[in-house]
Amino acid sequence: MKVNLIYLLSLFLSLCMIISCGAPEIRSGAPEIQKGDFPPDLLGETSDGHEIHLSEFRGKVVALIFWKTWCDACRKELLKAKTLLHAYQNKFILFAINIGEPPGMVRTFKRRYLLDFPVLVDSQAKIFSAYGIHVWPTTILINQQGQVHWTSIGSEMELLRQEIEVLLGEKQ
Repeated sequence: MKVNLIYLLSLFLSLCMIISCGAPEIRSGAPEIQKGDFPPDLLGETSDGHEIHLSEFRGKVVALIFWKTWCDACRKELLKAKTLLHAYQNKFILFAINIGEPPGMVRTFKRRYLLDFPVLVDSQAKIFSAYGIHVWPTTILINQQGQVHWTSIGSEMELLRQEIEVLLGEKQ
């Protein structure tokens, strides 16, 4: 009986962890980086090892989405972001930064979901730590001056669209 109870408790806790990733909106665990901060310059590496730096995109609006391949909410967010990027005809830059997973796994995910924007790898979770990310997906919007304009955890694509409009000067 005691073994069954331990088994059921373990199963319940495992299910809670899996389901929590699929939650559309999460209101705790905000990134440590705040509006107005200048974020770390290094964004990650391409799957072939080329480093990408935020400073290369000064003067542009840049959206960063931190994610994991196994996270269903992350997958949905990336697909919505792809649609948003196309709707704005690439008027902003989008980077999906994978946290702590092997480059081969990330490449496979990118091909499977036909992601046509840069997908970066943070295999050792250095960028993840530097930005103070605690929950995924986490989205950070950087303004044309290179400062954090807005952050979000969970799925907030409509708010991201509104904030991009503000930065692009298209908000009515």
